[in-house]
Amino acid sequence: MTMTITKRFEEHVASVRMLLNFDRDVLDLAIRSLRELSEKLKKHHKLDNPHLSVDGTLRVIENIHQNESLHSRYKIIVNQGLVLLVSYFASSVHDLFRQGVQGALEKDDGSPLFKENVKVSLRELKDVGFEVKDLVPDLLIQTRDISFQDMQSISRAFKDHLGIEITKDVSVNNVILGQACRHVIVHAGGFANDRFVYQVSNAKPRTVKPTITPGEIIEFTQPEIDIIAESMAKYLSNVEASVADRISSVA
Repeated sequence: MTMTITKRFEEHVASVRMLLNFDRDVLDLAIRSLRELSEKLKKHHKLDNPHLSVDGTLRVIENIHQNESLHSRYKIIVNQGLVLLVSYFASSVHDLFRQGVQGALEKDDGSPLFKENVKVSLRELKDVGFEVKDLVPDLLIQTRDISFQDMQSISRAFKDHLGIEITKDVSVNNVILGQACRHVIVHAGGFANDRFVYQVSNAKPRTVKPTITPGEIIEFTQPEIDIIAESMAKYLSNVEASVADRISSVA
């Protein structure tokens, strides 16, 4: 069975979560190893001298794990987790758009796609084995300068070329927030400038960072990353279903 685009995105999300939890995984490994060593020292070597025991070190690491003392030091990694999420989301939306365009090209239903003008070189045709339907989606993306890291551009592309319109809701607003934060993290050191604040002012209501003030440094928590990931998966699932309906409905 072919994996859906949404399912593939969810697997990428799982890999991001593993990255964000790496400190916990390391601590879990250290705690298990120390517990096993402590048991061996006591059971097989009869070593009960507290000065030679690993129990003190074990308690220190267990406290670090329980209080998540190290996690706050990895804020930059959590922010980079968001950057990865936005990239995976953009790639998934790109694949859905290509899928929708290719499906629509196989049917002649008066779609706006057939009114588009694109330029193609013989080299480009040769490179794809003269399979035009494989080349057209990318030519359309290039001609229309479609950005899959900008929700406005995404929405316009699906509406104008495939007749698919997804209602703007809390999940969509969370994704818009995530995309905008990705931009300032990568290009502005996470600094919330006036342009950024204005950009996300209409992305309401949302559940992630509902208020952001100019000058604020954008720092994400793992629960916020989880919410954005769930919002992205919901959006992709809705679009994927709409693309499937669009392709199957054309005669």
